[in-house]
Amino acid sequence: MRSFREPVVVGSPPPNPEQTVQSSPSIFNMFFASLLSYALLATTALASPLQDRADRHLSNLFRPADDSVLSARKNGGSGGGGGSGSGSGSGGGGQGGQGGSGNTKTATATATTATSTSTAVSVPSDPTSLITSTIWSGAGMESAAGTYKSVTGTLVVPNLQPAAGGAASGYYGGSAWVGLDGMTCGSALMAAGIDFQYLQGAVTASVWTETYPNPGVNSALAVSPGNTIKITVTATSSTTGTVVVDNVSSGQSTTVALTSPSPLCLANAEWVVEDYQEGTFLIPFADFGTITFTDASATTQSGSTVGPSTGHLINMVQSNEQFTTASSTGDSVTVKYLTSIPF
Repeated sequence: MRSFREPVVVGSPPPNPEQTVQSSPSIFNMFFASLLSYALLATTALASPLQDRADRHLSNLFRPADDSVLSARKNGGSGGGGGSGSGSGSGGGGQGGQGGSGNTKTATATATTATSTSTAVSVPSDPTSLITSTIWSGAGMESAAGTYKSVTGTLVVPNLQPAAGGAASGYYGGSAWVGLDGMTCGSALMAAGIDFQYLQGAVTASVWTETYPNPGVNSALAVSPGNTIKITVTATSSTTGTVVVDNVSSGQSTTVALTSPSPLCLANAEWVVEDYQEGTFLIPFADFGTITFTDASATTQSGSTVGPSTGHLINMVQSNEQFTTASSTGDSVTVKYLTSIPF
């Protein structure tokens, strides 16, 4: 399901084996020296695409870059069952239910849910039913157009481990964000969040803002694993808004004015962990453990505050395997990593 660019080995080809079958010691020495040089070149070439992809992340990240990812990002993937029972959502399988007690809701999904295609998949009409997506996990509110004005949430930048079964020397990543629209509104998305990457044992993170269909723009605000980050996205009109990102741990913050190239519907508010697309492939999804958006709420145009427990829960499913499980309360959204494909 993901596109992975095989490394290209650059260097001289190994010597012709027929030329090595000679009695001269100098010829044998040259042969083994060539083999050693070739191995060193191959090792360098195998490692360099990792750093190249990490460097390219800073200048060539676009969320998303093709229709199949777009349909998942805009529509949350294929539908699933909701309520306390199970059933089929509009456009796709996957079963969901409500667990726990009180106002805590936990989503589950079967591992056989179909992934999204380039044809947009409708979100179930029940605003609290389970959704599955190839790239999203978390919670999203669904209401009539013109409902929401702002959305906020606080999270801790995760420490990362390689994808389940992945090499410690590899490259993995993910993203956590809050936003307006992008789930049932197919024309616009205003969002801000944190990208996090694991590269050969080192973990880094960066802040970004986005007004789809424009690509994400990185912020200079410094963030690190373990930092507590509060993100608030506010629409000041159907085409303008502001983002405030506070690094509570460092005391630093940034405020960014945004202009959307397409009018916002203001029909959705989301708290999402994402397997984002970098260039033409989905980044191998890192093991982030658990990410919880606390103090999570959305404010309506009338001034009311609503919590995520009345919205859709979203689980990530790729290649018929469930990668995450999501749960919510009246003021929090939790996404737990289960597994992922390491390459």
